Amino acid sequence: MRDDYIYVHLESLVNLIYSRGITSSDFLQGVFQIPTNILLLNNTTDDNRQIDPHTLLNEINGAKEIGDFLNSPNGGTAKWIDFSQREALGDLTANDIAELLYMGHMNSHLNTPFSYKLQNDFVYLTVGDDQVKTYYRRLKNFYAVLNHALVRHADQSFNERRGMFRRTVKFAEVPQTMVRQLIPILGEGLIFAFDQSFEQDHQYRVPILMVSDSNLAPTLRSRESLYNKAQQVAVLKYHLKSGHWHFVVTDPHAFDNDSLY
Repeated sequence: MRDDYIYVHLESLVNLIYSRGITSSDFLQGVFQIPTNILLLNNTTDDNRQIDPHTLLNEINGAKEIGDFLNSPNGGTAKWIDFSQREALGDLTANDIAELLYMGHMNSHLNTPFSYKLQNDFVYLTVGDDQVKTYYRRLKNFYAVLNHALVRHADQSFNERRGMFRRTVKFAEVPQTMVRQLIPILGEGLIFAFDQSFEQDHQYRVPILMVSDSNLAPTLRSRESLYNKAQQVAVLKYHLKSGHWHFVVTDPHAFDNDSLY
């Protein structure tokens, strides 16, 4: 259970979420609508997949086909951007295509991650083992993805510790109002420490830690770096009898900065 945690960091100016512990399956289960067209931004082109003749990038069409791909082993290492209409691909200029290639190679946007030609809602960049950078046009999609990841981790962490001879607990969704209470401090970086979770008084408790400042970018920080000097600021409590979540702030001063509202 050593690596059983979720780490989230928000860059609010561009709606960029850097995360660990959130999978492509969590993304698919959480977003309100699965994309129907995506361009793959990986550095290599797969000759066995459809190739757009204008951008020379692989494309996948259809929500089911995209879902199957993202749930496959290749989907776990994918980089992609969605687009609304196939006709829009032909309107991309050389500079537009260069910006797409830049995102795939550098794992970052050059001017903006959201194209008015493609009308994309997401850019999904796998940047390392269990590390993802995702741009969300609408952050409400991220809150739903995070919700799914939290419930999945709770299911796995709690039930694995209980053992096979005790009744399995099926966790309810975390209310969106609770998830949104974290907005003021998502820019600091938060850890949902399932590896430190415990059961007490018929409650399952998951500490929420604020990550300390570092000169390193989130992609370069190790697990030890994230946890080092991280301070608990809140707890997610799940009442095992009532099946309800509760959010308890343990450090009110951490929430004083309302600059992200």
